[in-house]
Amino acid sequence: MEIAMSIDIRTLSLIISLITTIEVVVLVIQYQKEKKYKGFLWWIFGIGLIGLHFLSVFMNESFQFGVAALLIDNLFLTAGFLVLLHATLHFFNLKIQGRLYFLFGVLYTFLIITAYSLGNIALPMGITALSVALFSALVARIIYKQKFSSYKLLAFYNALAFLINAVFFIIYAISWFFFTNITQTELPTAIQEISYVVLSAITTFLTFGFIFLMDHRLNRDTLESKEKYTLMFETIPDAVLITRLKDGLFVEVNQVFTDLSGYSANEIRGKTTLDIDIWFYPVERNKFVILLTESGFVDDMEFQFRRKNGRPLIGLLSARAIDIDGIPHILSVVRDITSRKKMEEKLRENEQKYRFLAENSCDVIWHINKSHRIDYISPADEVIRGFKREEVIGTLVWSVFKPEGIQLVREKIEHHAQVEQIGNNMNVTRFEIEQRCKDGSWIWTEITAAPHYDQQGNLVGYHGISRDITEQKQLMDKLYEQATIDELTQIPNRRHFMDLATIELRRAKRYHHPLSIAVIDFNTLKKINDSHGHLAGDRALSVFTKIVQQIVRDVDVIGRFGGDEFLLLLPETDKEQATRVLERIQNVLASSPVFYGDKNFTVSISVGVASIENWTDTLEDLFNRADAALYLEKGCNGNGTRRQSF
Repeated sequence: MEIAMSIDIRTLSLIISLITTIEVVVLVIQYQKEKKYKGFLWWIFGIGLIGLHFLSVFMNESFQFGVAALLIDNLFLTAGFLVLLHATLHFFNLKIQGRLYFLFGVLYTFLIITAYSLGNIALPMGITALSVALFSALVARIIYKQKFSSYKLLAFYNALAFLINAVFFIIYAISWFFFTNITQTELPTAIQEISYVVLSAITTFLTFGFIFLMDHRLNRDTLESKEKYTLMFETIPDAVLITRLKDGLFVEVNQVFTDLSGYSANEIRGKTTLDIDIWFYPVERNKFVILLTESGFVDDMEFQFRRKNGRPLIGLLSARAIDIDGIPHILSVVRDITSRKKMEEKLRENEQKYRFLAENSCDVIWHINKSHRIDYISPADEVIRGFKREEVIGTLVWSVFKPEGIQLVREKIEHHAQVEQIGNNMNVTRFEIEQRCKDGSWIWTEITAAPHYDQQGNLVGYHGISRDITEQKQLMDKLYEQATIDELTQIPNRRHFMDLATIELRRAKRYHHPLSIAVIDFNTLKKINDSHGHLAGDRALSVFTKIVQQIVRDVDVIGRFGGDEFLLLLPETDKEQATRVLERIQNVLASSPVFYGDKNFTVSISVGVASIENWTDTLEDLFNRADAALYLEKGCNGNGTRRQSF
């Protein structure tokens, strides 16, 4: 009886191993059709491991390899269902926990080997059955939780099959736990036969169920691809059309094509591109077809088309050669660039105008980049400064200016950066600065500059205009000198002296520093004029001015008040210090005769000094006190300066 049962198990395991081999072959054939789906190879591998399990059982039943063969049987079966779980996770793009696989493998191997080493055969069989039940339950749960728009019943049956398999193997595991002291020759073959039949039936059902799920997914992906194609075909902002290669017969067009061309879909149905005369120059289609035939594609070529109303349309055409039912066709995408071409032509005209103005302007038009290098300069620069354009392009702008000019430009750039942070990026600035010429000379220029931004608001550089104002600057300096400098003595006149004195008095009062003013009057000018002539008097005034300038400091100011009256401003000087300065002037004048021709004479002066006494003193208060001291000095009928007179 035991021999008969053994033969039945051997035969059954061989048959089932052959069935699983057929299943593997069917799956491989299916895989050759759809290689893109993940998990397919893992499923084939899992079914193959289960087939190896049955083949191992057949070999063990035939040749009685012993406990080692039973261990291999269990490993093949457990690994097969573990791989099926892995394949299912891959197929549905779910997260895979590789660490859990490793932990399970270590624990399972340890328990199985330990049980077999203790001579317990039933316990490994029960552990294997529980493992298969666990993996089957997990696969059933994964399939059941997926959302299927169709084939819901098939998915349900696949999940149910795995669930039934899980329930069966739980019962199978429990039955093994009742035979904890059984030996290999006493295995309950009836239970094995039932488990093999159930397992064979379930794996067969699952294999074909998996194939049907694959077909379902393929159909779903095909439908989604078609929907995406239709959506893309209709929503792309360019005109899309499919035409037959040999004659241009329209096959399909999108809405944009009908909008641009003016033809409805019904108007072009059954017609070619030449029938509706859509090519502005029909010969261009032949050129287009030749290029497409030679390379299989055409990218961004400009062609002129004709709308239904006869107006031209400039299009940027890209095309690919495709086959539909074995017949060559053309997939074309046309972008309307009519407005862009008109804009480019307008920009080209404007550029020519602006370039003409820039190239023929008397002012220098320039541009510098963010690195402060000159990347454009107009020909006027060569006329004004003498440098050829190629000598200037690429050079740093700092090479043009003096050190003080560089500092000024840096301050302007820094100021622009500050106002840009508060939102003012259209700051135009004007300033005057000296620029170097090729011959080493320097010219004064007036610069008008502004920042240059790209369309994204990023700073590109600076552009502006430079104008030669050297003559204007010289004229203004001359006019300023005439308005502020006494022509004879070349010292500040009355108005300029009063402006300087006002500034110094304000500074002295702010910081509580001393300040003195002296009023000086020539005693002998009339006598010199009468005795030697007015030119001699002018000579005396000039010599006096130079002597005073040599004695006083750079910060002191000597000015001509009018006629033979002078004013001396002494900042940071109190009354006693001012007196000593004037005494020194008197002494030098007394010992320095003025030579005029073959004659010579000396100059004597009277002075009056006043210093700040109260911080409320005004300039008028100082002048009044100095003037009073002067008249007191003149009343003494002496030519020297006496302390008591101040």
